[in-house]
Amino acid sequence: MRVCRSAAVALLAASMMAGCSAPAGPEGTTRPQLLVVADTGTPVQTVLAHLYSGALSRGGATTRVDTVDGLPGALTGLDDASVALVPTFTGSLLAQLDPSSGARAPEDVYVDLARALPEWLAVTDQGLAENGPTVSVTAAAGAALPEATLSALSPQCSRLAAAIDPGVDAGAVTQALAESYDCVFAAAGSTDVTVVRASDRVAEVDATDVVLADDRDGLTADVLVPLVRKGTVDESLDRPLQVVAGELTTADLAELVERVRGGEDPGAVAESWLGMQSF
Repeated sequence: MRVCRSAAVALLAASMMAGCSAPAGPEGTTRPQLLVVADTGTPVQTVLAHLYSGALSRGGATTRVDTVDGLPGALTGLDDASVALVPTFTGSLLAQLDPSSGARAPEDVYVDLARALPEWLAVTDQGLAENGPTVSVTAAAGAALPEATLSALSPQCSRLAAAIDPGVDAGAVTQALAESYDCVFAAAGSTDVTVVRASDRVAEVDATDVVLADDRDGLTADVLVPLVRKGTVDESLDRPLQVVAGELTTADLAELVERVRGGEDPGAVAESWLGMQSF
């Protein structure tokens, strides 16, 4: 299990809810009998919490999913040991812990996240699933591009209007596109460009839109990674964590989230995916 460490405790403390009084994790913390996985309340996080809880259970752990008050509540739970694991994404977590970071490429974001974590927390290797902003164009606009990349779109940006989903940080995306691709969309006009998070890009949309590759790593990577309190999730549970990291794709996650949004039970949805994996 690869561990990321840092002494930047103040960055974490600034993002926690008031009332957190537990000190930094003590040495020699032992794994509790019950591992609590935090669900921070969004459909994506709910799905992931049940996936990790189910995976750890298949690895022999006793687990439970608890809903907490967003990422600050999850961090507080990690601090006071009421939470063992928080499913999260590298870019989103880094933005909370170190807003000054300018990292965008996946490995750069991971390295900066390593520097921003307090020493009693750890993350394992990054997964396959991502949840960063994705840019697509209509089939007609895509057919006019020499290749399906943001670089190829760049010369056309000023003539195209974009619809940016409310779940995306529009300011950050437009700044990144301008800086990395010299791409500034038209203020008005026919909407040929759509920007949504990867977990919101369902199969029906992909069938009609062309998703463009971020060929210069201009948009901040947001890769799945579990954040754990040291001493709670030990190396005997590496295998279930590796299954989620190595098998859950972005498309898988988007499909599971869509099912939960459609009213299916998140535990059952998670179990349906876990049942197809080898533990």
